[in-house]
Amino acid sequence: MLNVIKEQKGNILMVRLTGSIEESVDFEQLLGTLPAEAQINCKEVPRINSVGVKAWIRFFQATQAKGTKLKFVECSTAIVQQINLISNFTAGGVVESIFVPFSCLACKSELVGLFKSEDLKKLELKVPDLKCTKCGGNAAFDDIPEEYFAFLVR
Repeated sequence: MLNVIKEQKGNILMVRLTGSIEESVDFEQLLGTLPAEAQINCKEVPRINSVGVKAWIRFFQATQAKGTKLKFVECSTAIVQQINLISNFTAGGVVESIFVPFSCLACKSELVGLFKSEDLKKLELKVPDLKCTKCGGNAAFDDIPEEYFAFLVR
């Protein structure tokens, strides 16, 4: 079940999505009409199924068609997967930051690091290792760069 927290900051509506996006989602009911600028935080979206994807695209494309500038921040790995699979998933919106999966080489823990899209482009998609929060060892990027970052180069 998807929950929404909205907060107005100046001219921008900040929207935080929490929970899975599935067949029961009704973006019209949850979000209503978005203003001229909206920032969508997707940090706490662990899953989105095919029906949720259709509802997402329908809502955000209609919103963008009305002139709303969309910015997506802190996109979870589930959202990044959809951005890569579906070329119009962001409905022309900007993806400002994404979570990137890592795996600790020492203790095998899985963790994520937050990166700005522009920084990843500057790094030419070569993500630096992180320190593991559990054991302090090195955690390496745990995906295929050409696939995980595909949306950044199209």
